[in-house]
Amino acid sequence: MPSYLQLAQEQVWQDQYVPDNLNDLLIEPLREFYGMGANAIGAPGDNSHLYGRHRSAAWDRGSAYCTNRSYGTTDGRDHDGDQDIYRAVDVGIQGEVLYAASHRMDELVRSGKCPGVAEWFGTFDGQTVVGWYEGGPSSSDDSHLWHLHVGFWNGSADDPETMRTVLATITGQQAPTEGGVDMLMVGQAGSGDSATYWLGDGFYHRQLKDKYTADNMIGALKLNGQPNAAILNYGNATTVDFVKSIVGPTPYVAAPSGDRDTAAILAAIDGVPKATADELAADPERDGAGT
Repeated sequence: MPSYLQLAQEQVWQDQYVPDNLNDLLIEPLREFYGMGANAIGAPGDNSHLYGRHRSAAWDRGSAYCTNRSYGTTDGRDHDGDQDIYRAVDVGIQGEVLYAASHRMDELVRSGKCPGVAEWFGTFDGQTVVGWYEGGPSSSDDSHLWHLHVGFWNGSADDPETMRTVLATITGQQAPTEGGVDMLMVGQAGSGDSATYWLGDGFYHRQLKDKYTADNMIGALKLNGQPNAAILNYGNATTVDFVKSIVGPTPYVAAPSGDRDTAAILAAIDGVPKATADELAADPERDGAGT
């Protein structure tokens, strides 16, 4: 195995870089969502990765150290786009989180709804590596029992829609859609042990369980096109004041109390309005109970 010093002597190694959309719309949001750093989630492979999409297409074709020049380089879709970009991400999730993400990736590639994905590898059960490679079911080495790998056609490795779709699939969140909700927010009413946390988008609200849930929702909002999402601290404002500031005079709908994921929230928004801000002010404990 070559050393990093040896690899760095080649210009094709030095020319490699992570494209903006792969980094900004997939890698960084995944790190934030899972609370992991660059060692657990990233695009460049270490010096044991001597072929494939954790290397650039130019490196795969031109490096003296590449051990398989045909992997990820021969299809026309790998001749599109910048040939110096990394084209894959590893996500260091494990256990049930990995199994669920693997099932969702399997459903995605089989649906044909994300043609930019060239490959993925993971596991459904921690026993067998499963995945997809360039159009059909496949497998890979046992390291994928402990992490998820997703690789892109070179021409799609900097495509924003591809990144958003894969991010939503891995995390189990709902991808944003054109014309959909575009002003989600999380707010805090009160402070300390008496604080309450609310989610709203201008005509919807629901109370969150605690600050931990609120922090998780911040991650969900960022995944749904709100990169500057943050908890809005309303200090000593009452819950009713805060909710009225979100819903204004328009109706709101509330998801069942057990539904905290963004998909359920967006689905609830599409439902029938249940109450107005004035009705809420008259009954501040109302949050969709019995609906």
